[in-house]
Amino acid sequence: MNEPAPILEYAPAPKKSFQVGTLSYTPPQLVNVFFWMLWGDFCLNLMDSGVQPTVIPLQLKKYGMSTTAIGAITGTAVEIMSVIMVVVISTWSDRHRGRLGRRMPFMLYATPPLAACLIALGFSPQIAQWLQHAFPILFGTIQISSLVLAIICVTTLGYQFFDLFPQSVYYYLFTDVIPQRLMGTFTALFRVCATGGSMFFSYFLLKHAEDRPGMICLLAGALYLVAFVFLALMVREGQYPPPEAVKKGPLLDRFLATSDRYIRECYSMRYYWKYYLFTFCFMCGIRAFNKFLIFYGKEITHGDLARLGKINTLRDGVQMIVFFLIGPLIDYFHPIRTGMAGCVLLLCATACSFFFIHDVRSYLIWITLTMAAVAVFQGAYAALGPRLLPRQQYGQFCSATSMLWHLGLMVLLPVCGFLIDKLGSRILFAWLFAFALAGLVLLYLLYLDWKKLGGDENYTPPISAPKPETIP
Repeated sequence: MNEPAPILEYAPAPKKSFQVGTLSYTPPQLVNVFFWMLWGDFCLNLMDSGVQPTVIPLQLKKYGMSTTAIGAITGTAVEIMSVIMVVVISTWSDRHRGRLGRRMPFMLYATPPLAACLIALGFSPQIAQWLQHAFPILFGTIQISSLVLAIICVTTLGYQFFDLFPQSVYYYLFTDVIPQRLMGTFTALFRVCATGGSMFFSYFLLKHAEDRPGMICLLAGALYLVAFVFLALMVREGQYPPPEAVKKGPLLDRFLATSDRYIRECYSMRYYWKYYLFTFCFMCGIRAFNKFLIFYGKEITHGDLARLGKINTLRDGVQMIVFFLIGPLIDYFHPIRTGMAGCVLLLCATACSFFFIHDVRSYLIWITLTMAAVAVFQGAYAALGPRLLPRQQYGQFCSATSMLWHLGLMVLLPVCGFLIDKLGSRILFAWLFAFALAGLVLLYLLYLDWKKLGGDENYTPPISAPKPETIP
């Protein structure tokens, strides 16, 4: 008698998963992470690309402040805070372990006071009037314009201080929750959403930047508050190796030992200095350009902010398309190669802008092409750090990078404002050209070292040697 054939049981085929550290995502889970990270970016850039470079300078200019002074307040003072705090926050978050992860607490707990300062900034004229009526002995003799300027400056510095926490760690979160093989695609989508926030501001809000700052800041602050609270609740970090035990001893000795270690790990290798200086050129060039471009656009359109808003919307729409298309190319060619191509395009666009812009139509054409080139450059740069820097100490190395360009902006933003006061806003294009040229040279030198360290197939981020004499 024949025995019945055994019943074969087939295990269900495993769903495709995406790994990053101890995290493993199915496609729907990965979409969830992408959604909340990108939505947070939209709201962050509605604030940082709309309020910060537009509403604040226009309000300061409206109440009588010079461009040089605007550069000092929104540049030098902010960068002094940044130099001190970014290193502390970044290194602290690298070593923090908690229920919410190592990055999320720094974003979550800073969000409410940040939103409060931002909203108060928008209502500075109303606050100034209330202070004069409520405390006439203290504020009654101060000119209303001077009091408004003082309140704008105080609330701006408060907003910028609390903004250092999410700005210092949000971008580090990429390496913790986004699979590296999708980093180029994610950063491109990230820039798409950032540009979407800028487009929303340009089309709907820019025309009100001078006469209705309270409405704009209230909207930006409320959106930011909701977005980052939900981001902290909906996106989970993985598990990290425990940090090194805190050494015991006198506070000064521990501070000196930690500082020595930080400097040795971050600044003792010539390889990383090329990355730091390339980033210095990129940030000092583009930050100053973006901060003061509103004055040139207002000059070209003869103060018609509604018309300028439509130009900026079209400009941002083209930039968004570039960001959307560039992601797969960044993953395929590597950010370092795409970045060099972006530098070359930016050099061509800024040179043409300097010579050929003379009316609204030419401004529309060349500023759109310039920002399209910036999109290639920015998209590549956003993906470059996660591909080059050590993952375990990513925040620490990013803080070492940012400390240098914050120091640079501390000096260079007032310098750029002074040049604009003396030579006119057109000098912005020459400014960006010079920094892009220096950045291209540094990025090429970095590329040569990257090839020696393994390139596409075998690159591993080098770790600093224990003694200076062994530095490569």
